[in-house]
Amino acid sequence: MKHLLLVILLATPALAHKGSDAYWTLTASNTALSGRLDVALKDLDLLIGLDGNGDGKLSWGEVKAKESPLRETLTNALAITQGAQPCPLTLGSLSVITHSDGTYLATPVTARCPAAITELELKYELLFDVDAQHRGLLSVSGTAGGNWSAFTNNRRTQTAAFTSIGAGEQTGLAFLEGVHHIAIGWDHLCFLFALLLPSVLRRAGADWVPRPAFKPTLLDVAKVVTAFTVAHSITLGLAAFGVINPNGKWVEVAIAVSVALAAFNNLVPFVPETRWSLAFSLGLMHGFGFVSAIRDLGAAGPSMWLSVFGFNLGVEAGQLAIVAAFVPVAWLLRARPVYRALLMPLGSAVILGVALFWTWQRI
Repeated sequence: MKHLLLVILLATPALAHKGSDAYWTLTASNTALSGRLDVALKDLDLLIGLDGNGDGKLSWGEVKAKESPLRETLTNALAITQGAQPCPLTLGSLSVITHSDGTYLATPVTARCPAAITELELKYELLFDVDAQHRGLLSVSGTAGGNWSAFTNNRRTQTAAFTSIGAGEQTGLAFLEGVHHIAIGWDHLCFLFALLLPSVLRRAGADWVPRPAFKPTLLDVAKVVTAFTVAHSITLGLAAFGVINPNGKWVEVAIAVSVALAAFNNLVPFVPETRWSLAFSLGLMHGFGFVSAIRDLGAAGPSMWLSVFGFNLGVEAGQLAIVAAFVPVAWLLRARPVYRALLMPLGSAVILGVALFWTWQRI
């Protein structure tokens, strides 16, 4: 049964809005540390080649066959020191669990330090050499509270304080997480671009023609972006606090369908003049997609409010940066045939094709 479950879990496609992340949790109690490391099996396959028979599927037998190099790789990637003294760490038994973007290898991590733990120097060097965009998301806690942060390719070591951080710092970290999430969220980006492509045009019968004035264009963009923002903020909040708990798999399917419908509307307009209503109704699904990032970080209790607020601000900042970069260029090109006859329809067709592939893949 365990083998069958693993195969089914591994068949779940990677999500287009989720980058390569691993999760390292540590809890301090006097001189002892306990926690867990979760690393995506697809990432470990990339790193050491778990798929022994090359059939594109992973079995529990293939994972167990590479247990020794797996343990060596994970152990070499981590280090804990207290001052100048090392805190030797030990990895426990291997198992598989699920996160929002698929199946992960999980292993308990324990260590003991020379003195009572308040602050430690941590090193994380997994996967950066094969994926510079990879991140190790760290969550630490102790008797005085906890906090979370991220290891990146340019920040492989950091000092972790096993205490609660201030509200401003926690909101700031969540803000950066929101910016990162929208930057690597291809399905959210495709949805946004599908909404923005016709923003400098208007329908005249069966044709798209350039908008004559910039002010109405900005008003239309503002309506669309605001509608999308309000929609995903509502569902992000509802899902984050457990008011609604939709099935994650079907949320991903619905997000892909929403991207396809937004792109299709550019080619065969069924909501031509009130695209803000399309942005709102379809954008509701995207909030459910955003919440997975917050849940994977382990935010709970009062920290959830700060995480949701900061994360949402980060998402909006990322969206506004894209709008600010795209709309002026589109405005300058709107009257040229290359935009109306090529860029807008071809861009929409490409987004539609990709979204239909995501839909099929996720189903």
